[in-house]
Amino acid sequence: MNYEQLIEELREEMLQLVNTKCDALLQMYRSGEQRTDMKDTIRESSLITVSPAELKGKRPLAVQFAPGEWIETPTWRKVAQKILQTCNEQPDIHERFMEMCGKVAGRWRTILGSSPEEMDVPIKVDEELYFEGKFDTEAMLNMLEKKVLEPAGVDYSSIKIRYMAKGQEQAKNIEHVPEQDALEHEEQEQHATVQTM
Repeated sequence: MNYEQLIEELREEMLQLVNTKCDALLQMYRSGEQRTDMKDTIRESSLITVSPAELKGKRPLAVQFAPGEWIETPTWRKVAQKILQTCNEQPDIHERFMEMCGKVAGRWRTILGSSPEEMDVPIKVDEELYFEGKFDTEAMLNMLEKKVLEPAGVDYSSIKIRYMAKGQEQAKNIEHVPEQDALEHEEQEQHATVQTM
């Protein structure tokens, strides 16, 4: 892991955030707006530099792999699914994931398995490869990073996530659903079927 590169990436993210906020303030000043809340800012963070705890309560918008196009991911489960599916496309990573099947477990259930029956909310990655999705945002991202990606030797430093905070949704008059309620609603929709893209 190249710490100098990570620090430079963090510096770039922080500068981007400062520039975005300053641009919004300038626009507000020029338009004569009296509003001082900066709730319409969409943020981007590298998966390796952002803490999963910081993403709790945020709404994901998209995921990016290396410099490339953003792929829409409206839920944290879709974020995990897209990351795993993209990593799984690499033959060596696919082989490692398959070797890990059934051997990666949380406290009560399998995290990475070959059968959806072993899980409460299976997220389909590939044929006979599923990831457990019944977690809150922080726990799911921790499981993804610490129990699957890192042990499989996946370099996820180039993966970026675009997201919006709850308060930002309210500022844009988007109907707000608390994260746990949203996860439960998503789980109910998937209860009988396995999630696919």
